[in-house]
Amino acid sequence: MNYDVVIRCRNEMGWLPRVIESIKKQTIKPSKIILVDNSSTDGSQEYAMEQGCYIINYDKSEFNYSYALNIGIKDTSQNEILILSAHCEILTPNSVEKLIEIRHQYNAAGVYGRQIPTVNSNPVDTRDLITVFGREKIVFEEYPFFHNAFSLIDRGAWENCPFNENQNGVEDRFWAREQALKGRKIIYEPESIVFHEHGLNQGASMDRALRVCRSLEDFHKDDIFDWPSFREYT
Repeated sequence: MNYDVVIRCRNEMGWLPRVIESIKKQTIKPSKIILVDNSSTDGSQEYAMEQGCYIINYDKSEFNYSYALNIGIKDTSQNEILILSAHCEILTPNSVEKLIEIRHQYNAAGVYGRQIPTVNSNPVDTRDLITVFGREKIVFEEYPFFHNAFSLIDRGAWENCPFNENQNGVEDRFWAREQALKGRKIIYEPESIVFHEHGLNQGASMDRALRVCRSLEDFHKDDIFDWPSFREYT
């Protein structure tokens, strides 16, 4: 059960020590931890290097989730790729082992774990996390939800379908949908858990909501015939 880790990061020194420590406490240790860093200025890169992480630095004015994932996964060598946001601390020591077991059990393209709020999460984020991430395993075959702040993917599935760099928001759901169209399953495994203080939508950020809604408009174009207009917010 070998795996590599790809961590997306931009000025996450407040969380990074706990996140890396939680990886090192896993029952199965990673072969490599790759920090894909968007020009952090708070010491994130330096700390990760001290911890033995491999650093990929890129300079972009806007953090692009798909680009960060693709350049990180490109430098992996294992077939099991753990994707982790730099502010998602793994709660249980067997979480990664469980994700790997479940992925193999279902021959899934990807498995994602449960995200729970911290005591510092605001009410909006707490509500969203508790609503979306329940206690029951879900096997998606046609219309999957997927969230790669804490997920494990099959590198071969990524090679056949990298993350779409034109999608800088819900790129994980577009990727999962493509995998489903290829006949691959996506699994939600609630026994693998992380803390995610910022939640799904980073509170009530209107800018983030607009970006996500514009991506969702394309994703759900066959579901909603009269999509709401966002012109008044631009």
